[in-house]
Amino acid sequence: MNKVIGFIAVIVLSISAFATQAATLSVDFSLPKFDDKNYRKPYVAIWAEHKGESDNLLLWHLTKHKGKSDKWLPDLRRWWRKEGRYAEQKFDGMTGATKGAGDYNVDLDVSKLPKKFTLFIEVVREKGGRSIVRQKIDLSQATNNFTIAATEELGEVKLSIK
Repeated sequence: MNKVIGFIAVIVLSISAFATQAATLSVDFSLPKFDDKNYRKPYVAIWAEHKGESDNLLLWHLTKHKGKSDKWLPDLRRWWRKEGRYAEQKFDGMTGATKGAGDYNVDLDVSKLPKKFTLFIEVVREKGGRSIVRQKIDLSQATNNFTIAATEELGEVKLSIK
């Protein structure tokens, strides 16, 4: 009897461990090149929204300039209203420097997010344009690849859930 209970416990633990495995969202995107002598590297924010809550996943900006906080973060308007104005210091784990034109791939841990959320990507350049795209994602569905059309400040985005 104890062997049966032990066997069942092992199966239940294995199933629950498999069900809670980390989900990774792979984001492939490009930042277009502009022929502008005043070109500035864009700020990029990626976050998830769900039921009135939001979670930061990535932020590229000037981390500090001459000892001051980055005064341009509010230009990421939607991100700033949802996340940025509340506590800049909580972004340390996902913050990176701005990057120039090119192709990028980032893998984001979405295992702690609810099964259903909307992914947002916002890109803004000083003396340039602003783009924001969104994609509804349901981690419990079989669909695990998405494509978002290019915008002025952001090339085509490909999302893949692993």
